Amino acid sequence: MTKTPTATTKRRKARPSQKAPRIAKGAGPAPRPAVNRELRGQLLRLDRIDSTLRSQWVATEFKDRDLEGKLQALTDAGIEWLRDTIKAHGWPGHSLVGRSAAAAAWRLIQHAECSVAFQKRCLSLLRDAAARGDVPIQQVAYLTDVVRMREGKKQLYGTKFRKLKGQLVPYPIEKASSVDERRKQMNLPSLESYAQKLRRAFQPS
Repeated sequence: MTKTPTATTKRRKARPSQKAPRIAKGAGPAPRPAVNRELRGQLLRLDRIDSTLRSQWVATEFKDRDLEGKLQALTDAGIEWLRDTIKAHGWPGHSLVGRSAAAAAWRLIQHAECSVAFQKRCLSLLRDAAARGDVPIQQVAYLTDVVRMREGKKQLYGTKFRKLKGQLVPYPIEKASSVDERRKQMNLPSLESYAQKLRRAFQPS
């Protein structure tokens, strides 16, 4: 006599449930590459010396030729070092040298009077680094204005100022009526806020 399958026999014939996959202990995101301490140290040393000399030069209202010459020699040496670093490692962003040293590299290329072609190359590398979150996008705006002005063009973001009739004013700006829209896209404050900050720093009442 054939027996009708019961719930119990059905459960016995059911396929065994699959076991949950084992997770290796300590598994997680891949470790971040270590900062290159040698490159970081060199950038920070250059930046400290530059900052000291530049502050002294600003205090003379840019009239001390000896300080200007020392700054120029320091910047030239720094740019040659930066060329070699870029060839070997690419742009020195946060992942390679850390935030402080990456900012120092950006200041170095901004202040340089090297070939415009090299500055444009650095700008391209900086854009790529900003796209992957390795440098702040604001740095791209500042270097863009540097390159455009060296090419005889108007700046886009109003980051560069000059003293005119005793007042700090921005160099000519392309489509000035929409400059704040462009600044917002680059995470920069309004032009007026930036101008007030500069005037407080360099034109104390």
